[in-house]
Amino acid sequence: MMADLWLQALSLGMMFQGGLILWVGGFPLSLRGRLPRAEKGSLEAFGIFWLEQYRVIGFCLTLMGAGLVVLSLAG
Repeated sequence: MMADLWLQALSLGMMFQGGLILWVGGFPLSLRGRLPRAEKGSLEAFGIFWLEQYRVIGFCLTLMGAGLVVLSLAG
């Protein structure tokens, strides 16, 4: 019972944090197939990589949090 409470708290926290990242960074462009191009090794390419990585982390946190909510409510 207490484990369910902690699982729900963790999952809601993951969804909240992931949602904030998606709000600030936006939806991952690589999932849409619209990733901008830049010269390999340039600062622009590094910036694109960093921002896209940030977006994917937010997307994964949101999905994993939602999955844990469903798991905690089903079990």
